Amino acid sequence: MGSLGEVSEHDARLADRVRTRGVLGPDDAARLLLPVADDLARLHRAGQAHGALSPDAVRVDAHGSAHLADRADVVPDPTYTPPDPTAGFRPHPAADDVWAFAAVLRFVTTGAAPGTGATVAGIVRDAGWLAPVTELAMAADPRERPSMGDVADYLRARVAPPAAAAPEGRARGGPLLVAGVVVAALALVGALLLVVGSGGDEPRRPAATPSRSADARDEETTSPPPDAGPTEEPVTAEELEAFARDYVDLASRDPDRGFEMLTRSYQRQSPRYREVWTAITNPQILAINPDPFAMTVGYTYRYELPGGSARTEDITLRLVERGGRLLIAGATAR
Repeated sequence: MGSLGEVSEHDARLADRVRTRGVLGPDDAARLLLPVADDLARLHRAGQAHGALSPDAVRVDAHGSAHLADRADVVPDPTYTPPDPTAGFRPHPAADDVWAFAAVLRFVTTGAAPGTGATVAGIVRDAGWLAPVTELAMAADPRERPSMGDVADYLRARVAPPAAAAPEGRARGGPLLVAGVVVAALALVGALLLVVGSGGDEPRRPAATPSRSADARDEETTSPPPDAGPTEEPVTAEELEAFARDYVDLASRDPDRGFEMLTRSYQRQSPRYREVWTAITNPQILAINPDPFAMTVGYTYRYELPGGSARTEDITLRLVERGGRLLIAGATAR
């Protein structure tokens, strides 16, 4: 991997710097591009947008510091223009800058330009801790992308010295700081596992039928055939509430064991599950609303994020019973 050391005149453009010296690790990439993110955030707060962001638009000086080139000095690269979401959305220049900045992060950490190599979801392992914010910022729907200020806060929380202040005009501790951005990103890639709280070991119910393999259980429908009698006792509201409390506590203490409480299909939809749970601390359930008829349990919880900020959210778990066990088959958050 490359480094942030001094560069020659031939490395003045970020694109050349990556091609001649290699990709950067997530920490170095974030440290290098944080000033660019702040420049873009200032433009957006002033009601402007760059509109031509690409690796060629980022210049690296002789000391290894990056800055954003003026729009008039850059030849636009259509590769770094977000694809049309084809859903009738109006153009949003600031959101397009966010998408392009994430694509630049992707290029700096993986060497892959948009439309080449793996898809966004396929390159997350190479991007390391930058992967969640990259996925979020490159969402097809521009309305689902974070602001440039939120992206800059995310980078700053990881790589800036503790005493570093946010740019003038922006308060520190925004809603998408660190794990907040991670959590939102996971929601976009099908991992709505913001389910947190406080309780005990993995809950089980006495099995009324012989146990089958996990794969076979996961392929079953959630309802028995019309001519089949009940095989298990109905789930009670008390059991749903206990499940939620136990799950939250177990997942926050041991994400691997929490992961086992998802159905196999939901596990496959949740590749960033462990990242979410390692980022969330001190979860507290504030209210619970079990619904045995719908086999759901909703709750409001509050948790802490790295850096000391906190967040409160409402979660609804959709549960199924497989082989005498309750498992999470899906979740929604608001």
